[in-house]
Amino acid sequence: MNSILWEKAAEFHGHKCPGLAIGYKVSLLAIKHLDIKDNIEDEDIVCIAETDACGVDAVQVILKATVGTGAMRILYTGKQAFNIFNRKNGKKARFVLNDMKNFDSKEERMQYLLSADEETLFTIKDVTLDFPERAKIYNSYICDKCGEKTAENAVSLINDKYICNSCKG
Repeated sequence: MNSILWEKAAEFHGHKCPGLAIGYKVSLLAIKHLDIKDNIEDEDIVCIAETDACGVDAVQVILKATVGTGAMRILYTGKQAFNIFNRKNGKKARFVLNDMKNFDSKEERMQYLLSADEETLFTIKDVTLDFPERAKIYNSYICDKCGEKTAENAVSLINDKYICNSCKG
């Protein structure tokens, strides 16, 4: 276990829990399986997570696939599955958490996750998704209804007026 990475993930997330351990372990497995090196730059590693749970925070910290850079995206299916892409070498894989026994406490579950071999915890599958496009920077428009500045990909031109998605309903 890399205690430095675990502690960084926990600090970012705010606490230690089994969900964070899932993201921590999937990140370690991705580093090995996708040949991810230490010199990660913006959007080198992209994760399309199929969950919005705690593990996403560990992936953001360890793989530097953050929401703010557009390198962390959520395609919610309710599964503990992570599609991870390495732009530097073209490798990609889908990591799916395997079913595991029930535990008497969250602490026991977390300790199991942290001590288990990553290859035991996850099934590695082919990714059916294409490499995501890099994040785009959009021009902004002022919504003619609410007056708020809105990215152009979230406004519609209705009766010659820019209307944001919030006002459009």
